[in-house]
Formats: sequence, structure tokens, C-alpha cells
Amino acid sequence: MRIAYGTYAMPDMPLEEALPTLAEMGYDGVEIFIGPKHVGATLEQMDAARCSKLRDLLQTHGLGMPAFMVAGSVYNPSAAEHRARLEEMRVCTQLARDLGMREPPVLACGFGGRSDDWDSMKGRMIEQLHDYAEVAEQEDFILAGEAHCGAALDRSERIVWLLDTVNHPRVKLHFDIVHLFLAGEPIEDAVRALVPYTAHTHITDARKHEDGSFDLLLLGRGDLDTVTYLRAMHQAGWDDFITLEVSARIWSRADYDVMEAARSSYETLNAAFAEAGVPRG
Repeated sequence: MRIAYGTYAMPDMPLEEALPTLAEMGYDGVEIFIGPKHVGATLEQMDAARCSKLRDLLQTHGLGMPAFMVAGSVYNPSAAEHRARLEEMRVCTQLARDLGMREPPVLACGFGGRSDDWDSMKGRMIEQLHDYAEVAEQEDFILAGEAHCGAALDRSERIVWLLDTVNHPRVKLHFDIVHLFLAGEPIEDAVRALVPYTAHTHITDARKHEDGSFDLLLLGRGDLDTVTYLRAMHQAGWDDFITLEVSARIWSRADYDVMEAARSSYETLNAAFAEAGVPRG
């Protein structure tokens, strides 16, 4: 396995600066965020000249790209916005190829919806996922939907049911262990159930409170057992990137230190690899 970092955690740092910085820290790869509220992160800002420069930087620094993290969600109650979203995925796929992402490109985004609305929306979500699968076949990419605490897909049972029902190799899971941890699932059980459906990962940390609330934290500052997670992923046969994420709950704070977040996240995960006895590479 290898370690990547998501540029979602670096809203004010241009990719031209972020890529060499992350490589110097020891990262093996980078998940590039595509969306607003981040410097130079919209599709409109990725012209040919810039793409060529970024591709050169990725190659020069030996950084792989496990996926794009695309702002927004899979589920959309508006038919017009759903169609626009499908076209956005086409453009993202071409951008991924322009930047040199491995084949087939992986586009990750949230499944969307609310947990309480699951029963009323799951039929529509299945229909929309079939639409994504059709576009993914045409453009040759993989859609990786992220389960999330509080969202419609917030537990392994729902994830497995949905992906088994859609039953398409182009529609997979963006697996962030913290959300299953917040759902109260044992790490080993969640990993065993979900790795067969997984195309991309995230890891961050969290602390749960007795009243049901929680804090999302930098890795190593909460209660997630990262060593157990890495061992479980290794035993389940995962040999790809583990991608560190920093929540907007963290990077939107006035005291957020973008460099310290990236550095401490790397050091914590790298140390966990060593303690777990899981090889990198």
C-alpha cells in the first residue's frame, strides 16, 4: 500500500505549490480536488498549458493519482442537474487523462441524500447510478461513491445492498473508514464487507461523544484505531493507496495550519504502517 494526500485539505494552496510540497514530505500520491472554494481547482481553470505543467510536476516528483475528489454528490433530485452532473464527469475524465492519471480514471464523490430519506430515495439513486454506469462505460472511468455519516449511505448493510443491486463494474465505493467507525461498526467487519466493492479510500480521525455528536480530527488525534485498520485492509487484499483526508470542519477554522496538517497526517499514518507491520510500496 501507498500513502496519498487529498488537496481538499489545501484550499488556499495552488497545485503548483502543493505537489512538490507533498512529495518532499514523503507522500506517494495525491488525490486532486475538483470544485469551488479552492484556489485553481475548478474545471474552467484547468486549461491545456496548466495541465501540461501539472502533469510534468506529478511525473517529476513521482506522485501517483489514485482519484479525483469531485465536489458534489451522485444523487440529485433535479433531472436537469443530474444530466449536467453526468456531463461534468465526462469533462473530469478527460482532465484526469490530461494529467496522467492511471487507467481507468477514478472519480470520487459522495453518494448524497440523508439517512432518514433512504427508503424514499433509494429507487431514484439506483436509476441515477445506472446513468452514471452508462457514461462511465462510454468514457472508460470508474465512479466511486462515498458513504458518509448522516448521508443515505451511512452503514455497510446499505452500501452492500445498493452496489449489489446496481451490479455494475463501473460503480464502486469510495471507502472512508471513519464514517463506518462513527456508525459503530467494528473496523475489521467494515473492511471485510466493503473492500470487495472499493475503488478508492479516505482516512481521517474522529471522536464520538456520549450525546451522539462527534468531532472530525486530524489522523492520530481521535479514537480511530489506524493500526487495526491497516492490518485489516492488508488482510483483505487491499494493495492500493490509502488517502488522507482533512475535513472542512478542520480546514475552515481560523487557526488551521495547512503544512502542519499535511505533515502530521503523514507522520501518523507512516508510523501506523510500521506498527501494523504492513509494507509500503
